[in-house]
Amino acid sequence: MFVCWIPSPDGTPHIMKGMMHPMVVAAAQAPAATEPAARLSIKLTDYDFAFSEPLTAGTHTVRVENAGAQPHEIVITALPPGKTLQDFMAWEKGGEKGPLPTGNWLGGVAALDAGGHAQFTTTFAPGNYLLLCFWPDAKDGKPHIVHGMAKQITVS
Repeated sequence: MFVCWIPSPDGTPHIMKGMMHPMVVAAAQAPAATEPAARLSIKLTDYDFAFSEPLTAGTHTVRVENAGAQPHEIVITALPPGKTLQDFMAWEKGGEKGPLPTGNWLGGVAALDAGGHAQFTTTFAPGNYLLLCFWPDAKDGKPHIVHGMAKQITVS
């Protein structure tokens, strides 16, 4: 099942408004491919992101590991010049009114259980980016960004 946990302006997760889609998983017809080698890894903890090394411009295969006790996700978006994490959080807390203060969404990994790992490949240009986790907290149901799992980084 594909689902979206991002909250609407009224605080209701999109899944509760029908943003889900079933999928069918079939047995593989060919042997499983090996994972591509990832030089960079990001550890997700309760409530932070930790890089194995500084992120540089270029195409990277990134290994994401959930070292936290709760499920997490990582969503990466570019920031336009002059915009910051504080602008995004103010937009979020203000009911998501007005234009979204981010640029291109680069991807990430959703719904990663504790102890799990996954990989994705994307291209980073020099600039500022946000790392966000919208997963609902096990204790209060609020997105992890409310608990500080939102970080601004600079790629050089």
